Amino acid sequence: MQIVEMKDRSLSALFSLIESQPGDYRHIFRGQCNAEWGLVPSLYRVQNPAIGGGTLEQNYDYFETAWVQRFFDEGLPYLPTLPRSYSNDRILAQHFGVPTRFMDWSRDPLVAAFFATEDQSDADAAIFMILPDAHYLPEQVKTLGPHKAISVTPPAIDRRIPAQKSMFTFHPYGEPTAPFVPLDQRPDMGNRITTTTGIARGFAKIVIPMRIKRHLHGTLLSMGYDRRNLFPGLDGVGADIGARARSGSMPH
Repeated sequence: MQIVEMKDRSLSALFSLIESQPGDYRHIFRGQCNAEWGLVPSLYRVQNPAIGGGTLEQNYDYFETAWVQRFFDEGLPYLPTLPRSYSNDRILAQHFGVPTRFMDWSRDPLVAAFFATEDQSDADAAIFMILPDAHYLPEQVKTLGPHKAISVTPPAIDRRIPAQKSMFTFHPYGEPTAPFVPLDQRPDMGNRITTTTGIARGFAKIVIPMRIKRHLHGTLLSMGYDRRNLFPGLDGVGADIGARARSGSMPH
């Protein structure tokens, strides 16, 4: 994985870094508010899933299946009509906060930049960009097959999916008895791309230094990249107003 750092707070600096990578805007993008965090699906962030026996991989499989089923048992009256399948079930559950083996991404780097810079804590942020090996329909996904990373376009469950230009990637556990290896620590992630200097992988991390996070986030807000637009509905409107008010901004 290539690691590069923004030296300037302008969007043009961000675009230049994206364009410096082989495959540039063919990648999908994910923002994380702390650059030290690895790329780990929410399922595998759960420490020691409370299921006895079996390998770590089996325990995570059982744990995920149990909570996804609980989601459908309790949420069925509120759920959109959607064909049930292994991956559709998990995409829907992931979208509403259930830990699964899927990861959220966006086709829009500015959406990723918004999520990377929204938290103004004293830490560098990061945007990850990956070029998956293949793209599948949700109904076709249950294993990686010959690939290392595959992307899935989710069904438009609600207005948030198209607003955020959402994509998902799918990640089985790995070695059955070993800890899950974060994606950013794997040398074989990202599709191979032929460049003028040889073969490169489409996988990079753009570090956003703490000193420029606030300015970059303010620029994104002024362009309409905010919770009101990325989370359409009253929750998004309220969250956006609350965030702006806490920053000391006045309505205009």
